[in-house]
Amino acid sequence: MSEEAAATGDNSAQGEQGQQVHVGGQQTSTEQKVTSWTDGLDEDTSTYVQNKGWKDPKDILSSYRNLEKFAGGSKNLVELPSVDADPDSLNHFYNKLGRPETPDSYKLGEYENADPEVTEWYKNTAHELGLTDKQAAALYDKWNEMSSGQMEKMQQESLQNAEQELAALKKEWGKGYEAQVDAGRRAVNALGYDKEQLDSLEQKMGTAEMMKLFATVGSKMGEDAFADGSRNNSGAFGLTPAAARQQLSELKMDKNFMAEYLNGNKDAIAKMQRIMDAAYA
Repeated sequence: MSEEAAATGDNSAQGEQGQQVHVGGQQTSTEQKVTSWTDGLDEDTSTYVQNKGWKDPKDILSSYRNLEKFAGGSKNLVELPSVDADPDSLNHFYNKLGRPETPDSYKLGEYENADPEVTEWYKNTAHELGLTDKQAAALYDKWNEMSSGQMEKMQQESLQNAEQELAALKKEWGKGYEAQVDAGRRAVNALGYDKEQLDSLEQKMGTAEMMKLFATVGSKMGEDAFADGSRNNSGAFGLTPAAARQQLSELKMDKNFMAEYLNGNKDAIAKMQRIMDAAYA
């Protein structure tokens, strides 16, 4: 207020915003209410805005755009299904994540001796569980890697067991080992077993038991006949010492055989000699 106005008592001068002015000898105050863009927000939202440091709506838009860029664009944003989501909602969600449309669309690695039925089951299961093509392929590779490792381990253990059984069998058969093996080969050839059948039988019975079986069959195939028609179970194809002693005891109880032996029958004498050689080698 100018000195002239004060001197003349002119109180009509306007004061600036928020300042006190004298009107008609009375002091008054003028205030203008300032509104904020956050007015009207509830307390929680207002606190959230303050914590984020957003000064105006432009900050919110900028934050959202950065979020979309981080997520790969709004088209890639996927809403998570609820815990009790129905199958259609889950299928929609899995497809959005990148699951192939059908189980046959999975592109899996190729492995030698892979079972087609198992591979088909794997594709159907992967599709049912919502795996993407990359996930299914990676899991399939890991599974085959693990299976191959397990198979190699089993084969190595089987080989070690076979070697141990074979060593024990050589000790049991003694000098008759090669003859027993030859007898077993004859039985295998006569019966027409192929390698696949033998491998399967060996897995079920074990190496030693299988060899004993074919050796026994082969020995019986090679029995000689005496003049009286009886069979010569002489063990000409090889006997273990224990088996030879057992057979020797049986022959001594055989009256017909002992009669032939005591009367000088060449076949009986040869048979007795072979068994005694095997029994007390």
